[in-house]
Amino acid sequence: MGSTEIGLLAIATVLIGTGDLFGGIASRRGNPLAVAGWSQVVGIPIVVALALVVVGDPLPRDLTLGAVAGLGSGLGVSIMYRGFVYSAVGIVAPTASTVATVIPMIVALALGERPSTVVTAGLLLAVIAIVLIGRVRDGPTNVVSGVVHGIVAGVGFGSMVVAYSMTSTESGMWSVVVGRVSGPVAVLVVVLVVGSGIRIKRSNLSMTALAGVLTSAGLAAFVVASQTSDLIILGVALAMIPTFTVILAVIFLKEHLAGTQWLGIATAAVAIAIISVG
Repeated sequence: MGSTEIGLLAIATVLIGTGDLFGGIASRRGNPLAVAGWSQVVGIPIVVALALVVVGDPLPRDLTLGAVAGLGSGLGVSIMYRGFVYSAVGIVAPTASTVATVIPMIVALALGERPSTVVTAGLLLAVIAIVLIGRVRDGPTNVVSGVVHGIVAGVGFGSMVVAYSMTSTESGMWSVVVGRVSGPVAVLVVVLVVGSGIRIKRSNLSMTALAGVLTSAGLAAFVVASQTSDLIILGVALAMIPTFTVILAVIFLKEHLAGTQWLGIATAAVAIAIISVG
């Protein structure tokens, strides 16, 4: 794994993690599904602008994979935000992260990827870190609902990683553009199924817009890295994003972390170092 890919994944983690913080704040103030949908719509001009700057000549296959990835992303975000309403974040988030990590791993192994011993050790540490960071005892404890929402959201995120990793390097950003367009479609389907509205409060527009812009820019960096990186590492990279969001919540929202969560953050730092070296 080259320094360019590591840098792009680091940028993606910072941007998406920050965007998720704003999205979480907006969800607390209003309809989480509306926030999930409109944040993706807001991000469309960002990825279109990037696609016009970055040279790309996508094949129909790339655009199809982008649409599939967008549907997975939209499903993941909407179900995760909804899960935060009915269960503890510490149940939904780590479940989603773990599933999102496992799916690319299974696909990668099936396709013949074999990470080195050092990278494997780093990946195992990363999974442990994800679980530790999610160990929160405060808040609602509807475990079954949280696990179900987390599993469905994780399937969405994991599918997104697999689909984007299969796009060609020649596609540029156009697969992301298609994904940003198809993402709100998945959110709309969830809205129709659960009977929720899509209206968003005027006071929530700025937070939702920030979430959309930052997440879209971060996703663009993630997709560029995904086209030349191992699928297993991409799954872990995506699952590590909540770690950065947790750190931001501590700094700016004054949220309290348990000792196990601090241990998880330290473990995540070690895991990232090991994977980078490997």
